[in-house]
Amino acid sequence: MINRREFIHGGILASAALTSVSGRSAAATDGTTSPGEVRTLRWPEFTHQTRPWTRWWWPGSIVTEDGLRRELDRLADNGFGGVEVQPIYEPHGYEESIREYLGAEWMRALDVTVEHAGSRNLGIDLTTGSGWTFGVPWIPPELSAGRVLVERWRLRGGQRLEGEVRTEHPPHPDLVDEERLARPEFRPPRPSIPEPPLAALIARDSGTGRTIDLTDRVDGDRKLDWTAPSGDWELTGLFSGWVLKRVERAGPGGKGLLADYFDEHSIRQHLDHFGDSLGERGQGIRALFHDSFELQGTDWTASVLEDFARLRGYAPAPYLPEVFDERSTSERRRRVLTDLRETFSDLFLERFARQWSDWSAERGWLTRNQAHGSPANLLDVYAAADIPETEYTGGDVLPVPGVRGGAQPVHSPTPLVWRMASSAAHLRGKSLVGAETMTWRDEHYHVSLSQAKPEVDLLFSAGVNHVVFHGTTYSPEEAPWPGLSFYASTELRPANTAWQQVSELNEYITRCQSVLQSGEHGNDVLVYWPQHDLWAAPHGGVESSEAPELTPDYGWKGDPWMHSHPTGADELADKLARRGWQFDWVSDRQLAEFSGSRSGIHNQHCTYAAVVVPGAELVPLETVRQLRRLAAAGAMVVFAGALPRDVPGLGRLDQRRTQLAGILHTLTSRPSDDSVEHRVGAGRAVVTTSDARLEKALADAGSVREPIADSGLKVLRRKHEKGEYRFLANLTGELVDDWFALGTLATSAAALDPLRDERGTVRMRRKDGHDHVRVRLAPGESLFLKTFRRERIDAAEYRALVPTGQRQRVGGPWRIEFLEGGPSLPRPRSLDSLASWTELGTAESEFSGTARYAVEFHADRDRAARDWLLDLGEVRETARVTLNGHHLGTAWSVPFRIPLNGALSAGRNVLEVEVTNLAANRVRALATRGTLPDSTYMQWRTAHPREWDPQPSGLLGPVELLEIER
Repeated sequence: MINRREFIHGGILASAALTSVSGRSAAATDGTTSPGEVRTLRWPEFTHQTRPWTRWWWPGSIVTEDGLRRELDRLADNGFGGVEVQPIYEPHGYEESIREYLGAEWMRALDVTVEHAGSRNLGIDLTTGSGWTFGVPWIPPELSAGRVLVERWRLRGGQRLEGEVRTEHPPHPDLVDEERLARPEFRPPRPSIPEPPLAALIARDSGTGRTIDLTDRVDGDRKLDWTAPSGDWELTGLFSGWVLKRVERAGPGGKGLLADYFDEHSIRQHLDHFGDSLGERGQGIRALFHDSFELQGTDWTASVLEDFARLRGYAPAPYLPEVFDERSTSERRRRVLTDLRETFSDLFLERFARQWSDWSAERGWLTRNQAHGSPANLLDVYAAADIPETEYTGGDVLPVPGVRGGAQPVHSPTPLVWRMASSAAHLRGKSLVGAETMTWRDEHYHVSLSQAKPEVDLLFSAGVNHVVFHGTTYSPEEAPWPGLSFYASTELRPANTAWQQVSELNEYITRCQSVLQSGEHGNDVLVYWPQHDLWAAPHGGVESSEAPELTPDYGWKGDPWMHSHPTGADELADKLARRGWQFDWVSDRQLAEFSGSRSGIHNQHCTYAAVVVPGAELVPLETVRQLRRLAAAGAMVVFAGALPRDVPGLGRLDQRRTQLAGILHTLTSRPSDDSVEHRVGAGRAVVTTSDARLEKALADAGSVREPIADSGLKVLRRKHEKGEYRFLANLTGELVDDWFALGTLATSAAALDPLRDERGTVRMRRKDGHDHVRVRLAPGESLFLKTFRRERIDAAEYRALVPTGQRQRVGGPWRIEFLEGGPSLPRPRSLDSLASWTELGTAESEFSGTARYAVEFHADRDRAARDWLLDLGEVRETARVTLNGHHLGTAWSVPFRIPLNGALSAGRNVLEVEVTNLAANRVRALATRGTLPDSTYMQWRTAHPREWDPQPSGLLGPVELLEIER
């Protein structure tokens, strides 16, 4: 079992090295060294954690022991490092094979999985329940997720309430999706609904606003013993009801009500039952997983009013009628709502996130958590996990030529949201940052590997270093093609044609993550996250139909809470990123753990040069005190825009405002000549609206900008023991080819190409007091730049593929032979010019699989003596290339180019290209014929497959030889 402390601090990441600079595959070079290889240019060690993982759905847990071993073998053989086991709803027609969740047969399947995965060096994570989120049959309604129910009565002076103080609880929600399709005995239980207890009864005089707490005046028979005094009184009754939301996509034995994430007893009941069921079987499990929070309607817990008084320092009862009066726009209501939202955030962190992690640690498990979607400060919830994990559904349209966007709806990348997970990991010294990757990159069976690479490059540039694909569905061997599918998935499994070359993608990711999991992060700017400005905003900064919104859920899309932040924090952070500043978000709690000095801002894990407060208007008093302490100790504190104008919340408001004014005065009482920078003890505070002045303050503090970002490249900096790594990705539409200044000092530099697995030194020059390197990246390409502060490397120069402008067209006739796939193999044929298979006939249009193209061309002796690059033009979707019997590699990402490496001969040449297309056309053909299996609930992204358009397929070209510089 992994030692938790060693894992968290990266102790299991060895420094042993790999591979040669010759471009051999990761599988061939893992753990080997070529003669003459330069040690400092080897990839860090490949482990099961540097390889990508995948979410492994068990539909109805209809698994067999042989089937589990078979699928694990296929995953290991294709470069995966581990799986996350997630039991889900049952497929139709397989009910007799169901293993009930946590039953004896299910446990046997888990034993086989853990044992065989260990023999194949695969890691295992396990969801803490079936489906998502926490919820199971052993959670009774009284411990399930809560919702507040509101009733109102009106009384005039002298009147008494004749009826009972009670409410009618809404019924259970209707069955959804797969629940309706399940056999009755497998549908989730729907227990009787208890009487909702009264949480508070408050009377308010509509004339004076006076309130009276009547909660204790209601007897056991729900009768109110109170006569209204003179006035016009409205009675507001709050009752502790339940959402009655069931776990989403749960399997047999795991279907039940959603747990109450604000109640420690509810969470503990689930965890203890889960842990007792696993017993000693959990020893082979690395981490327990929690998916993103989808807590729709959850906005209450029975103890919240007592918790509010404990945490906020005043009783909420007098203000409840106004809080629940959606007509009110008063500042007081806004402040109490802010305090309520913060209270729920604290409870979520205290009673779920930390309790779950502590409980898991006691049993030797790590936790992997997707905090997004939770009604809390996401930074704190991410930080409570051992492996914070973000999410990227994909589908965005990037300007990279040849990279297709996904099916609608398209969601833009959200790197500022992803950075919350990586920031939390950095601040707590955790080595892994996970990402659920390509959840719904495109319609089912439409996702190509060329679409995947830009996705992971975007995630890497935001600090992610542990890709978990979404995902892989277990499917019985006898299931008709394409086997069982999950309703929302990229379908990374053997039935999908993309599987044939998925190892190429996995090797790329493995090389990248070997670097990104090594050393330390290179961020040196902290950006304060203004959470209280969100809590004070209408609906808590989210889109909501609830009135009031007590528990705003901060979801993965970031709209509008991130991308329209009321302080403009998103705009400032985006500018910093585009300018090459390396930063992390920091919450109020996390900032409190730092101390300041003339050398920066430190906690026990890392150091930053400065902290930036991005226009926050409402900042807790203790946070402002901490900012002043940091500055007084010698640090740089930058207020972008203005100083905070107020404190959040209602308790002791006048006192806190007075204290705030005093602290702000000390921050600005010793201005410099420009009245922007102020001396504060041994340090400085800068208050500015100027981007240039902000950047000067960061530079003065010792923060380092990466000028390469000015080109539009994505830039991530990490530290190694002798210098820095920079991950560079060109996700623009233009070639980047220039000399760029480095942000840090460097004696020498090298390039590590994770796609071609080539490494070598790069040219440097000194100009204007800065070290410069030459960087050339075509759209879609990526590279690691490794610099050394003092060491001068003696190694071969990195071979950049730089076209000279000379080219030779490779024309027809092309011979095409369909090798494998279905529904049937089209006959061989000859093509004078390249065209999509969909234009060749019905059989070709329906075909999904692999076809071999062959063509002969001539090269004279002079041309054969030069260096050439094969440009395949447009490829739908992957191409395995052979020239004159020499295998040159597989082109699977944009741009589809492969160096010939001396394989070109004088005279006759034979080029063979094996192209594999999407599985979509075969799925469409089966659907059109009415023979597509329909054994699982499916949610097609656009339309049913019978309505899909045929997808262009094959080698579309134009195919050219491009001469490259020697």
